[in-house]
Amino acid sequence: MTASQPQASPRRHLLIIGAAIWLAVAIFVSARGIPQRMVPPTPQIVVLVLTVLLLVASWLYWPLRSWVLTADWRAIVEIHLIRAIAGAGFLIAGSKGRFPGQFATMAGWGDIAVAILGLLLILLVSPHRSFAPWAYGIWNTLGLLDILHVVFDASRNAMADRYSMAEMLRPPFVLLPLFVVPILIASHIWLYERIVHRMRGLERD
Repeated sequence: MTASQPQASPRRHLLIIGAAIWLAVAIFVSARGIPQRMVPPTPQIVVLVLTVLLLVASWLYWPLRSWVLTADWRAIVEIHLIRAIAGAGFLIAGSKGRFPGQFATMAGWGDIAVAILGLLLILLVSPHRSFAPWAYGIWNTLGLLDILHVVFDASRNAMADRYSMAEMLRPPFVLLPLFVVPILIASHIWLYERIVHRMRGLERD
């Protein structure tokens, strides 16, 4: 047993508790109807602020920093499997007219594709393989571009017609900007950091 192993479980517990508190606050805020009263660009600013705060926490808060630097790359990719659920939600809501059709199609199939590719990456490419940095890097870039495109397109639609994206500020979709999207964007940055460390020889294969 290594010295780090006894600390692993408490560290995970701290991260789980922190994520649970964040999710609970997001649910409470949503239940109070606060997001529904926001007008563009306030929702976009909220996503940006939450993402920046999470990234800062990942540099300064030791349990999270330790996880970012030591977690199996596949564990980071696993976070993105939730995008399959989000993507299906967009497609279903779009078919019912709750989102603009073009946005729902782009966001839905994009998220599903990224999740499927992520699952294949987890199953087929060990982080210890010599080509793993390239495989994970390509997936990471595609995933980041996809989510940034979704955020940009949602913002564009909202700025043109705030009511066209009103569904994004209602449950359950409101949990995307308040909780899921900041974690997804931050985790892309974390994976880039790990890939760079490997390529610079700062991390063992």
